Amino acid sequence: MTGDNNARGQWWSAVADWRNWRLPVKLAAVLAVPVLVAVGAGVVQIRGYVKSADTYASMQRIVTLRAGMDPLIAGVQAERAFSAQRAEGSGVPEKRFRELTRATDNAAAGVRNLMERTTTLGEVAIARFRDVAVQLDGLPQLRERVVSGSVDLEGSVGGYTVVARALLDFDQAMVGDFGDPALSGTATALHNIAMAGEQVSWQHATVLAGISRGRLVDNEVTALEQSYTRQQDKLADFAAVATPQQQADYRSTVSGQQVDLRDSLFQQVRVNSGAVELFVQADPWNAGSESTLKQIDVVARSLESQLTAAASRLQDSTSDRAGAAAVILLASMFAAGAVGFVVGNYLLRSLRALRTAALDVAEHRLPTLVAQLRENAAHDVTVEPVPVHTREELGQLARAFDAVHRQAVSSAAEQADLRTGMRNAFINLSRRSQGLVERQLKLMEELERQEENPEQLANLFKLDNLATRMRRNNENLMVLSGSDVARRFTRPVPLGDVLRAAASEIEQYQRVVVQTTPSVEVVGYAAGDLVRLVAELLDNATAFSPPRTQVVVGGRPRPGGGVLVDVVDVGVGMSEEDLAQANRRIALAASEDNGELPVSRQLGLYVVGRLAGRHGIEVVLREQGDGLRAVVALPAELVRVTGPVPARAMPAQGAIPSPSPSTGPQSVV
Repeated sequence: MTGDNNARGQWWSAVADWRNWRLPVKLAAVLAVPVLVAVGAGVVQIRGYVKSADTYASMQRIVTLRAGMDPLIAGVQAERAFSAQRAEGSGVPEKRFRELTRATDNAAAGVRNLMERTTTLGEVAIARFRDVAVQLDGLPQLRERVVSGSVDLEGSVGGYTVVARALLDFDQAMVGDFGDPALSGTATALHNIAMAGEQVSWQHATVLAGISRGRLVDNEVTALEQSYTRQQDKLADFAAVATPQQQADYRSTVSGQQVDLRDSLFQQVRVNSGAVELFVQADPWNAGSESTLKQIDVVARSLESQLTAAASRLQDSTSDRAGAAAVILLASMFAAGAVGFVVGNYLLRSLRALRTAALDVAEHRLPTLVAQLRENAAHDVTVEPVPVHTREELGQLARAFDAVHRQAVSSAAEQADLRTGMRNAFINLSRRSQGLVERQLKLMEELERQEENPEQLANLFKLDNLATRMRRNNENLMVLSGSDVARRFTRPVPLGDVLRAAASEIEQYQRVVVQTTPSVEVVGYAAGDLVRLVAELLDNATAFSPPRTQVVVGGRPRPGGGVLVDVVDVGVGMSEEDLAQANRRIALAASEDNGELPVSRQLGLYVVGRLAGRHGIEVVLREQGDGLRAVVALPAELVRVTGPVPARAMPAQGAIPSPSPSTGPQSVV
């Protein structure tokens, strides 16, 4: 027992000491994690596809159930119309009526059978079907009253209407079970067509009842108007959700002489509802109404066919995707195993070869070379070992390189005299370079002889910078006066050169950091103005920020074309009101609406606005941490791409980092 415990303890210690696992085990462990994740994700995806396929299959069964309801609804409507064609207080011809009721009962039995096989309906639809079952169970009593004549015309029409309404409510509840947008639109359109057809059928029966009694009662007149309104509403709802092709099919199908006749007769009924028999006869009314209902039924069956085809197509598509995902998953697992096996063997062979070669160099070739160069002087060859102390292949590789290192140091120490000779050679080269420096000094002496004041020579670079700033100030004055600046570029200028030129034109140019810009050029006629514009923004940024902080300027692509130039500082910032006012000044200056602009304190912003307005450039100031960010948006017509845009040159807002405190002067030009 103790031996087993010791064996388990040793096994667990070996498992826990993963640093000493052999390379194939480590590689298998590394591959196992993504493979397991991929398998889990693939299984979830496949289950999702299978679930979607099952959902579409259930929707197909719902469409089948919906199609089975068509003859039931039509049968109830036919019984209603037939029951209205009798004299008040008398029954209907029983033989023909029994034929109609038999067809309705057969359709009802078919719907009940379909309902038993449809197990995926929602709770609302199931509740609505219970209502349908109650109404169907009450049909025999209504029929007996119709046959015996114990129910008046209005009562018989109303009784059948309650049954039809229950069926259509059930149909509407089934529409709610079509959750996929690819099916719900057609399902809703089908329901709206059925509702419109019900209104036409109800109007048919109600007018027949009026013809039978010789007039329409007041509540029937009102109900006909309401039915007509509902019919138009449902047709409008159909048009709102149906596709253009479905709408065209409806217009081309529900048309013709009989439809026009029915509409004309119905309008006569609406206008002259008090004397029906004088304007509408039963035969033409029956012919027009029945023809219209048949054409509406054709449209409904077409929509049902489309719904069935769409559900079948979606089911096949998701099933295919599930199969493809399963194949891809299996292939990926096989590929991962094959790649792991091949790579593992390759790594092992490579490491063994590398270890052998390194030891050969350390123990044979390098000592032989060092022996040829060795002198009598003694040298310390102690080296720091590579900080890898495991016992697996990588640890052995580290020890081999330690041996190589020791021998290399020994060789380097023994070649000190050789390096001394090389140093002498470099000294000779340095003397030759010194001659070139002397020639440069002679040139400087010539410049000194032209200037008697020695301080002017020391201020040469300062004078150059001051002259540059003075030139910019003069150019700003020309901008303020509305004149064109003579200094222009005749060729496109790289954006980076533009930003560096702008930085060189300010006093504290050492604080400006020009970041990498996209590979674009600025057109020549706008490059000079852009230099001055960015220089003004940089001048403001350095003037209103602590001297030891940096001001960052860079460019990035603009969504939709063009380039965005950002100037970011860490300064005193601005209040929201002052920031909004500054942006308004820039916008007004760009539009040259500057009659009352106070340019005395914020001359630079005014110049920025005027320069931006010349070329359609947008300039916006925004808050950026403790400072400000000035965003200059160059339109696409001002820039030209000269090379591929680097990935890091495409940041979103805020991708340029906030400036950091300056640790010393930085040259940007």
